[in-house]
Amino acid sequence: MAEKKKSERSRNRPRRIPACDEFTEGTEDHLLAGSPLEDLCFTNLDLSSRRIPALRGGNLVFDRVSFANSEIASLRLFDARFVGCDLSNAMLRACEATRVEFVDCKLTGLNAFGCRFEDVLMERCDASFSHLSEGRFHHCEIISSEFREAALNGISFEGTRMKDVVLRKADLAEANLSGLDLTNCNIEEISLRVTDLRGAIVSPAQAMDLARFLEVVIR
Repeated sequence: MAEKKKSERSRNRPRRIPACDEFTEGTEDHLLAGSPLEDLCFTNLDLSSRRIPALRGGNLVFDRVSFANSEIASLRLFDARFVGCDLSNAMLRACEATRVEFVDCKLTGLNAFGCRFEDVLMERCDASFSHLSEGRFHHCEIISSEFREAALNGISFEGTRMKDVVLRKADLAEANLSGLDLTNCNIEEISLRVTDLRGAIVSPAQAMDLARFLEVVIR
């Protein structure tokens, strides 16, 4: 029973993220130094196609910052918020995020293989064609976002909630979908194995579409 309650808990929000005017203004030099960061607000910065040695720290805000086509050698963040940021085609290595929020962000083609996300929010984000295989999404919320043709194979979605998420043609093979409610999601043409569906929550219409994995004929 204790294990069940643990998996069903709601997402923990960031503990302390004041408004940007209460933070010290972060600079490009802060980000390129690779040193631990705390209580900083980064606004309107362009770090596209750069190599960042490390992005570590907490109590951070990133507002309209571009990391497009960049490589971050190590990302470990807690209690942080990304708003209107561009991480398209970015490479995030050793990626760990706890109580981090991504709102209105462009994550198209993002590569974060083996990422570890705990209590992460993705809202109104486009993560189409992203590569998040073998990752862990525990107690996360994904709302009104797109994961078209994304590589999500091998991901554990323990305690995660999805609402109005487009997963069309996404690869979910070997993902742990047990307890994941997909009834409000677009799962047309997803790729997985019949055993991967064990414990997933789907609508009657979705179940009819997923019957193709059973190799049966419905008349």
